[in-house]
This record gives sequence, C-alpha cells and structure tokens, in this order.
Amino acid sequence: MNKTLLSICPSRGRPDTLKDMLESFAETRSDKSDLIVYLNDDDPKLPEYRTMLAENYFKFAVVVIGPRKFIAEVFNEFSLAHPEYDYYQPFNDDHYFHTYHWDEKLIDIVEEKGKGWGIACADDLLTDWANFKHPSGCVISGNIIRTLGYMIPPGVRHIGIDTVLGKLAQAIDRLWFTRDVIIEHRHWTNGRRKIDDNYKWVYGTEEQNHGKRAVQMYLLTEFKKDVEKLREAMNK
Repeated sequence: MNKTLLSICPSRGRPDTLKDMLESFAETRSDKSDLIVYLNDDDPKLPEYRTMLAENYFKFAVVVIGPRKFIAEVFNEFSLAHPEYDYYQPFNDDHYFHTYHWDEKLIDIVEEKGKGWGIACADDLLTDWANFKHPSGCVISGNIIRTLGYMIPPGVRHIGIDTVLGKLAQAIDRLWFTRDVIIEHRHWTNGRRKIDDNYKWVYGTEEQNHGKRAVQMYLLTEFKKDVEKLREAMNK
C-alpha cells in the first residue's frame, strides 16, 4: 500500500480499554498507518493512562494531551492539521481490530471503486448495515475533508457523526461496506463493555437531543452545498 492513513482516537476514563485497542491495532495495521490518541488533561484517570503507555511501546502512536473536547472537534482538528496523509480514520477507544492489514483492504476499496474518493466501512459487528448505513471503523479519503474544510460538520459533537458521514458519502455514490474487514465495536449495547460515564453522557437526553438537532440543521442548511462541492471537486 503506497497510500498513507492517519487514525484518530479520542479516549477518556478508559485506560484498559485503550490498551486493548492499541494492542489489536499494533497486531493488524500495515506500516503505512499512524495513530493519534487524544487524552484530556482533566481526566481523573490520566495517571493510569501515563502508566499504561509507559509500560507499553506503541511506536506508531502519538499521544496528545489537551483540554477536553467533543470527539468531532478532535477528528476535525487533527485531520486538518496533518494534510500529508491520503486517508483518515475516526474511531473510538472501544473498537477492536481483527483483520490483518485492514487499512490496506479499506483503502483499496476506495481506490478501486471510487478512484480515490469515498468512505469504506468495516463490519463492526454492531451496526445493522441493512437498515442503518452508518460508517463505523471506516476510512475516509482526505480529498473529502480538504474539499469541505472539515471531516465532521460544525455543530455535531458526538451523536450524528455516523449519520452525516453516511449521508454525504451516499449522496456522491461513494459509500462502501465490507464484511471482509472486521473492526469490532465493543459497546455496552452489544454486551461487550460495561456502561460507564462516557456511555451515560452519549446516550443521555442532552446529547441525544443535541445530536438530532445538529444533524437536522446541517441537512437543512449546508448538506446540499457540501454535496455540490464534492461533486465539483470529483469532476475535476
């Protein structure tokens, strides 16, 4: 694989979960994939993160510690700050990588089917793809991000990220799903993780309502403009 990939993973309150993810990432990635892990400087478990990372050597990973941010902000900040990569991957610390060289396989799908434009999604063993075409464990071509000026539309914080990415990619006919790549989402809703403060916040009333409003506002005001921007750039 000649194309390069930057994976971006925010984490909070879950040093053990992050360790599991990092180990699976290390065992399955190709040498063209790098990773940024973003931690919060106000995280009560930051000392445990420091200990875990000091005891394990993940040479492909850069750990950044900074103010608490919504995950969409983290995805946008680091994808735009590192334009040298061809592809980007937004994901969470509760993902687990099963398929060897998943990065090559997903990038090859975009290269072959989309001529370098699009989003290729792994099977996360959680999302019902037949009913909800919501990207998870996906790779996104950098040209999409650079054309729009963001990976995630401003206003979306956490809930709604998969919805807007899926709708954008479908609108330009550049969304693909494969069961040949498994990046498992070990989530509390499928019994693979215990519910914690992160899940309680995400599935709480405030964030659910905010996410729904943010998605609706984006679809009503900016979505068509973004689709046209992407189509114009692709035609060039």
